[in-house]
Amino acid sequence: MKRRRFLQLTSGAGLLALGCSAARRPPPHVVCVLVDQLRQDSFQSFATATMGLARNGVIFDQMRSVSPWTYPSVISMMSGLLPQQHGADGFRKSRTLTTFAPEVPLVSNRLRAAGWETAAFITNPFLREWNPFHIGFGKFSADFVKNLGNTRAGFHDFGIPEKMFAASVNDELRAHFDRRPVTAPEFTYVHYIDAHGPWGGAPFAPDYESAIRYVDARIAELYSYFRRRYDDDLVFIVTSDHGQALGDDVHIGEGPQFRRMKESLHEFNVTIPFVVFGGDRVAPGRRVPFPCSNIDFAPTVLELAGLAPTVPLPGRSLWPWIGPGRAPSPPADSGTYLTVSAFGTCAEALVWNGRKYMRHLDCATGEETARRVFDLAADPREERPLDVDFGEAEERLRELADPGAVRFEAGLEPISDEMAEKLRALGYVD
Repeated sequence: MKRRRFLQLTSGAGLLALGCSAARRPPPHVVCVLVDQLRQDSFQSFATATMGLARNGVIFDQMRSVSPWTYPSVISMMSGLLPQQHGADGFRKSRTLTTFAPEVPLVSNRLRAAGWETAAFITNPFLREWNPFHIGFGKFSADFVKNLGNTRAGFHDFGIPEKMFAASVNDELRAHFDRRPVTAPEFTYVHYIDAHGPWGGAPFAPDYESAIRYVDARIAELYSYFRRRYDDDLVFIVTSDHGQALGDDVHIGEGPQFRRMKESLHEFNVTIPFVVFGGDRVAPGRRVPFPCSNIDFAPTVLELAGLAPTVPLPGRSLWPWIGPGRAPSPPADSGTYLTVSAFGTCAEALVWNGRKYMRHLDCATGEETARRVFDLAADPREERPLDVDFGEAEERLRELADPGAVRFEAGLEPISDEMAEKLRALGYVD
């Protein structure tokens, strides 16, 4: 059975089961905390408070982001769609970002339309008001960072040190919710930038470990706050949008030609944390060992909310492995798809049966320029390509990459004259 058909069937079965219990108990409140640029191994080593909470909940051991940078990854997470379906990406020949269509079915839009109270606290300029990400949130707070518009140029000068770090975000979040009684199910999305930087003016030492330890404490504070607000009736999710190159990650193996930060599909760029905890809504002490993708987030939230997707989704709901009760057996490994197509880099990959099958493409023609196969168990850092062909993985990769009938047209707006002048003054454009 093809993955897409299998996922549609399992998602429908989950919704049917949830519908039987929904009459007895309303859906829980949902809080999703995303720590930008947080790789899984560093999270497990340094986010000790959050990992302590996660051990009493559910830990996903093989979660990957569908794309190695923020904009397409987050929109995929929130829509359940592949980047080639929703269209949020970087233009292949410049540093301009596409603007995805407001019709893209973000889970926040769906929840808000169903009567949920929705709020977002955003510290990444890619998600500011220049694109439609904000429209699904009744409360949208993003003034922690500058609005750079639809460009990646100048990205390392977006910070507002007195506002952008997690303690300030938490302060504004508490001020918002302290004024509001709980009158409906609530969905809150918090996007922390601390592990990403810039770190000028940060309330911690300017290094990756210190940033993670700092934001870890803020996550624990946030969880305590929402536990009190919801009388422990919540599902609290901690994840990331992509990983981070550390040490010699870029230089080993075939080196920077193929292993660039945020532009390759190697494990250091795409392996991310995904942990869930919160009261009796979440299974205690469970680890999920099979490969998953962050496109699974949207169908998962829709299922726990008792809502059906408005379009067929390529991902699966993970709720059967998160909710209390006996978890189903792991599904057959139908493959996890990865892609990047921005800023002069185009590639796609399939993680399947313990191997990664990677294709590098010419962005102008779409022609394949190189391919690699890695054994992820024997070679977890992907230094030694195997001398094997793709075999059956060829067709599986083609199937997973196919957007099918669900595809939204993205726009490509020119950078405004005002923004171009600001970037020119900073030396980022000519």
